[in-house]
Amino acid sequence: MKILLAVLLTLSAMAQPKSRTDDADQKELYNYTLSMDKIQKMAAATQTMMDYAKKHPELNDGKSADTKNLDEMVKKLEKYPEVVSILSKNGLTAREYAVGFFTLMQASIAVGSKRSGLYKEYPPKMLDLVSRKNLDFVDQHYDEIQKMTASLQGKDQDQ
Repeated sequence: MKILLAVLLTLSAMAQPKSRTDDADQKELYNYTLSMDKIQKMAAATQTMMDYAKKHPELNDGKSADTKNLDEMVKKLEKYPEVVSILSKNGLTAREYAVGFFTLMQASIAVGSKRSGLYKEYPPKMLDLVSRKNLDFVDQHYDEIQKMTASLQGKDQDQ
């Protein structure tokens, strides 16, 4: 659980707005293309990592959340052979997991904000951070993605 929480904290910390042309990580996130197949793989890997981490609390090194960029985060994931194995079994590399997960988080936050009425159209700076293609994809699959996310958090959306 701690490994996954550290990854999630790192992803959240990396969410600071940056221009995609000024930051290699942000450019990589912008250019990543989401699909339901990729999201399902990430969800399955996340669930398995959470289950594994519950049984192995020793995996928390106390430094996992100190990651400043994608390269560092990938190195931290790859530090644990069990995590690499889980990702591999789900058809993912540590890099694709990190990039895909963060891309999904960015797009989901943007789409959720628009759906809640925070704005009618995506602000220009948002479109500089998250591709229109990923925003449209997440909007089309929003309910399914939210249900998957709730399931990973142990919540039932129908409650």
